[in-house]
Amino acid sequence: MVILPVTSINAGVSLMSVILPDLLDNIHILASASRSAVGIAHEMNVEEGAVINPILCQVANQSTLIMMAGDKACDAAQVCRVLNIKGSVTTLGNEAIVALTGSDIDDLFVLELAQGMPTILDASLKRFVMLYSRAGSPKCLIETTFNELKILTGGIISYAVASPAWHPPKK
Repeated sequence: MVILPVTSINAGVSLMSVILPDLLDNIHILASASRSAVGIAHEMNVEEGAVINPILCQVANQSTLIMMAGDKACDAAQVCRVLNIKGSVTTLGNEAIVALTGSDIDDLFVLELAQGMPTILDASLKRFVMLYSRAGSPKCLIETTFNELKILTGGIISYAVASPAWHPPKK
């Protein structure tokens, strides 16, 4: 893993410099362009669940971003319930994602995308001290915490979207 100075990061970072300047110190450039949370986690030497898996979907004709832990599947049946709307959920394929965002799924700057649409945060992400999210390139990741993620996205925290549903350990 190589950490590059701010001047060598792509244009997506300018948004981050406005939103939360401290995150600029947390940009990671991967040696390879892995598509999977497993591959990214292996290269970063972190747990698979700490790598955010972004899922873009249409929920009752509204684009929605779901930020899932890399080791969890999304329970699509719960998405409408979490948003408190009636309708169906359709996961968008890469062609539809490009039409919606202008970027391939691997080139999404997920934190920027969350600014423009309803966002659901998988509560199981709370298990990790640090989280890693795509930042505008298949090789570029931004390291953040769950609390920073809540602030940056304004997302709805859901214990129901992880399949099977995740619940914090009982004390």
